[in-house]
Amino acid sequence: MKLSDLFPMCWNLVLRNRRRYKAVIAGIAFGTAGFILIQTLGDSVETRLNQNLELLGEATVMRADWDNHENDHPGKFRMKDVTHLKTIPHVVAVAPVVTIPRIEAYFRSTQWGAGLIGVDQSYWKTQTPQVKSGRLIGASDVVGRRLVCVLGQDVVTYLFNDADPVGRILTVGNLSFEVIGVLGGIQHTRVRAGVMIPISTAQNLFPGMYWIPEIFIRADDWKRVEWVRQQAIAALSDAHRGYEKGIRVVYFPERVRKVQTTVDIVKIFVYASLLVTFILGKVGLTNVMLAAVQDRTREIGLRKALGAKEELIMLQFLMESCLISLLAGAVGVIAGIASVQLFKATMNLETSLSVMLMSVLLDLAVTLAIGVASGVVPSIRASRLDPVSAMRFE
Repeated sequence: MKLSDLFPMCWNLVLRNRRRYKAVIAGIAFGTAGFILIQTLGDSVETRLNQNLELLGEATVMRADWDNHENDHPGKFRMKDVTHLKTIPHVVAVAPVVTIPRIEAYFRSTQWGAGLIGVDQSYWKTQTPQVKSGRLIGASDVVGRRLVCVLGQDVVTYLFNDADPVGRILTVGNLSFEVIGVLGGIQHTRVRAGVMIPISTAQNLFPGMYWIPEIFIRADDWKRVEWVRQQAIAALSDAHRGYEKGIRVVYFPERVRKVQTTVDIVKIFVYASLLVTFILGKVGLTNVMLAAVQDRTREIGLRKALGAKEELIMLQFLMESCLISLLAGAVGVIAGIASVQLFKATMNLETSLSVMLMSVLLDLAVTLAIGVASGVVPSIRASRLDPVSAMRFE
């Protein structure tokens, strides 16, 4: 038999005995489809997780301010620092904040000491609270220096008795502001007791609020938080030479570690399940090929009696094992891509084509390796059969 005839013969033998291999093909195909699905959708889910601050617990947010223990520093940033920080790669939001810790706020005859916070539209991208009613301060409010405000939950409780204040007029100091929104969700103490106004309005109308004491920065991925932090320190140090020791960029590594640990645990369980599936597929394929050697013992003996070399017999069974594995891999790839498209449509996810292609190629390589590994022992056993004993085998 010529070497060129080996592939067609092996393919025909696989097709002829496909019922014997169907369970093995199904097992390997299932593992292949699962691997593609987990790799592709896992990347999309991780990206969406980065966009959900409540799930991340603000793990991607850091705060630039001045160290109180360093007396020799100005204690203030400028708007050009904000502009400079926005140019750092992987930064999705930079929010300057100006504050007055306590100011008298009035609604009709009710008075309460609230905190006054000047923010811009980027602030909401760096904080967990979301709008409960009304709307948040936007870019047009900042540009127009409008007399509008957004209230934390404590302000609503003490001044409005928990009634919806949107559209009402709140007096802060000696100025009147229209309430345009109320915050809900998880709120820090300062936010709960805060009256938030456009930063341009605060800097223009309230003494002591012109200079920026702190800036919030949000990275696009928790894996890049430390790198972004170092870049932010370098940028601010370069802008405030001589005061580098007083600059701080505070972040929360324990939050990053918790998020990373949660993701890693989920991945370990998922990949462990897929590994078990692949191992079972390999064991099943090995057993099937060993059974094929036993069933075709007389055929092997006849071929060797007619002059077939041991290398050719071994290559035949090894090729059959690889063909079965690749066939199962192809079925798994089709099922995996179809599953990705199904979940993409139902879950409204954005998937990466490059990630999917890499997972397909990697999985086919692993599947081929399974075929080779599973076929080695049966092919060696087949090639070493004694022709006379094999032809007498019943």
